[in-house]
Amino acid sequence: MHIAGGLYKETCLVPDWNAEYGSGGRAAAAVAKLSPGTVLHAYAPVIGSSGQDALERLGLELRLQPSVHGVAFAYFHPLSTPHIEPRRSAMAQHAPIELSGEAVLRFGFLEGEAIVHANRAVYDPQTSARPAMFADNGSSADELALVLNEAEVRALSGRSDVREGATALLESGDADVVVVKRGVRGALVMERGGAASEVPAYWSERVFKIGTGDVFSSVFSLEWAERKNPAILAADRASLSVAAYCASGILPLTADAQTPREPAPLREMPVVLLDGAVDTIGRRFVMEEARSSLLELGACVVCPALDGASMSSQAVMSALVISDGLLGELWSRLRGLESAGIPVVLFDELHATGTPSQDGRRVIDDFTSSIYFTLWAAAAPRG
Repeated sequence: MHIAGGLYKETCLVPDWNAEYGSGGRAAAAVAKLSPGTVLHAYAPVIGSSGQDALERLGLELRLQPSVHGVAFAYFHPLSTPHIEPRRSAMAQHAPIELSGEAVLRFGFLEGEAIVHANRAVYDPQTSARPAMFADNGSSADELALVLNEAEVRALSGRSDVREGATALLESGDADVVVVKRGVRGALVMERGGAASEVPAYWSERVFKIGTGDVFSSVFSLEWAERKNPAILAADRASLSVAAYCASGILPLTADAQTPREPAPLREMPVVLLDGAVDTIGRRFVMEEARSSLLELGACVVCPALDGASMSSQAVMSALVISDGLLGELWSRLRGLESAGIPVVLFDELHATGTPSQDGRRVIDDFTSSIYFTLWAAAAPRG
């Protein structure tokens, strides 16, 4: 398989993370053991970096085109908006990378683009800000799958409804398959002339979020473009692989990454209660970040501490309680929620066990994992 995509520096403060991956590097690393001989096409300011050496030790072939500068992404936490250097407005644009192959995964770049010709191609534009269509730069494929998030579907199709947008892309001849990544709600798979199918997200022991979309696109490409499996099967195996990656953050993937897991079928708009202290700037910041992350992932958030809203416990599907600053109030708050039958996730960086208590409460020490477990708890049937 050929993969064209960014090879970028990545750092994260919480949890600590420092790597040279980017969309292309991570996608290639993900399938290095599953697709021997995979070739990565990317830009690089320096040939022979430690990150490149690590990829080559996985058995990957790197075909790198010189660039003026490197690109770096810096995250505060995995759900935060990354700071990108250099600024997009100051980023030099380079001559296109050109390649041909039987099975090709093409990502969008920041510092250039790839012109690809393939039997089967998968295109993940990696941006909802004026994304280009696959063929706009002269790329061609006998069969094409678009792997998009919901914002990218809207941007490419001009339709506000995602299903209508995906249908429009299929009917216009711009793609044979459209896969819509929907985060905690799994993925929607649509094929020209066929019915829409849904693939669930799957439970994982923890959630390391950086690069999950890259892993999904990589495994989907392996299964659909290289192995010629049906799109729905390819998307399901990609979703299982994402759960395995989330749990460990380790690449490359192995065959057991597709071991069956429990699905996490999430309602369209879960109502989540967010509770915690806001009496210091640090505590308020964490509460604001939690609310923002839950909203971004599709939840309806009730947070009396931030907005003064109130709602009956019958309407709330799950609760996220942030322990910092609650002190003696914490346990009475938890008991009140649990007595109302509301599943509770407690974010406590100092005293987490990760395993559920007898009443179903989970104590999590990782911010991103606590957000996802709260949403998954909303999907779980109440006893």
